[in-house]
Order: sequence, then structure tokens, then C-alpha cells
Amino acid sequence: MRYRIAEAARRTGVSTSALRLWERQGLIRPVRTDARYRLYSEDDLERLRRIRRMRAEEHVNAPGIRRILAAGVAGAASLDGARLRQLRTQRGLSLRAAAERSDLSVSFISALERGATTASVAALQRLTSAYGTTVLGLFGPGMRGRRLVRPGERPMLRLANSAVRIEQLAAAGSTRLEPQLFVLAPGATSDGAYAHEGEEFLYVLDGAVTIWIAEEESYPMAEGDALSFPSTLPHRWRNDASGETRLLWINTPPTF
Repeated sequence: MRYRIAEAARRTGVSTSALRLWERQGLIRPVRTDARYRLYSEDDLERLRRIRRMRAEEHVNAPGIRRILAAGVAGAASLDGARLRQLRTQRGLSLRAAAERSDLSVSFISALERGATTASVAALQRLTSAYGTTVLGLFGPGMRGRRLVRPGERPMLRLANSAVRIEQLAAAGSTRLEPQLFVLAPGATSDGAYAHEGEEFLYVLDGAVTIWIAEEESYPMAEGDALSFPSTLPHRWRNDASGETRLLWINTPPTF
């Protein structure tokens, strides 16, 4: 769901003039239609509420808010290099052995572990697969025991210099279902194909994306389109929208 500026202001308790000011200050960046109307997503509304609290209750100025938001999107975590190093060493793998298993370079894996670079979805999937785990295992403790998961409570992971955000939508520990929200920045791609066990279903909430399957099938998708396929087929994707694309992405079982 997307909201025009007046509705976004009403839902967040912030004036439209404040929304325009915060945009000029670099605190929020709504997508624009071809007619240049601002459109705010549900994630944008959560960000606006957080900004409002920091301004009104914590008295943080605009530069301070920018620094806080740059450190992470309301609970989002960048890729944890220390966690990747721990996974590798627990399996008794040297950097060279990890590189051979994942078909990635030694220098790249070393840079990931030092926090000097970040990974694409495809590279991270190959690396976690080489370590006998999944991308899901990088989310941390998760939300065990919960049934209801509210927007501000979702564990998140940012990849590819924050061009890709993955939000976990269900409690950790499920053995049959892995629902996630993918938020893709303009131009974001998987940067290569990846495959794993299971089946996949995705639904375009808004935006546009193209999915390639086994390099033999391509599916341009727009808002409302749905696609399912075996996860064992190599697949890759690209955001084709001028703004963000948001996808409901479900894997069964949780093998991504």
C-alpha cells in the first residue's frame, strides 16, 4: 500500500510541511510518480513515526537523526562479518577452503568477515550454503514463540550496500515455512543466480521485477503478479521499477 502525502501526514500525526522539510533534510525519501507526486510506503510511515519520536520526545536534531537512521533501518542489521567468520571456523574451514566450496574469492570472503564490504543475495546464499546453513541463520535470535509479528518487530537484514532489505515475517524455528518481505532499491539485483532445496512463491506488492529461472524462462512481473517454481532451479532477479519494489517471498521449507 502507498499513501499520498496528506494521508501519510494523517497516519503519522505529522504535518505535510514537516514531511517536506524532513525530505529536504534527507531524513525520508518517498518514491515519486511520473507526475512527481510523493508516495509513502508502510515502511516509510514507520520511519516517519520514529523520526517524530526522536524530534518530539528525544529532542534529536536533523544531523543526529541522519546518523541514527544511517546506522540501521528501525531494527535492521547489516551483514555481520563476525558471525560469518564464526560459521566458517566452526566448520574447520580455512579461507581458501571456504572460497573453493562457495566459488567466491579468498579476498572477498576475508573482506566480508572484516566488514570491509557487503554481499549480494546470490553471493551470500552460496557462502551460507557452503557453511551448511542458510541466510535465515544470519538473522539472529528472531521471534520464537510469537504468533503476531508487527511491522516494527521484524528482524531485518540489509545486503548489497543496503540496496536489498530482507524482513523476517514469521517466528524463527518453523520447519515448513519461511515468509519474508524483500524491499529492493532502484536497480537492485541478485547479482547472479542461486539455487537451493524446496519451492518458492513470490507476490509483487508494488513495483516491478523480472525473475529469470534456469536462464531459459523470464517473467516480468508487476504489482499483483505471483510466481511459483522449484527452488532447485537456478534463479535470479532485477528490480525494474524506478522506485522501490516490495515482494512477499515465501520459501518452503526454510532453505534460503
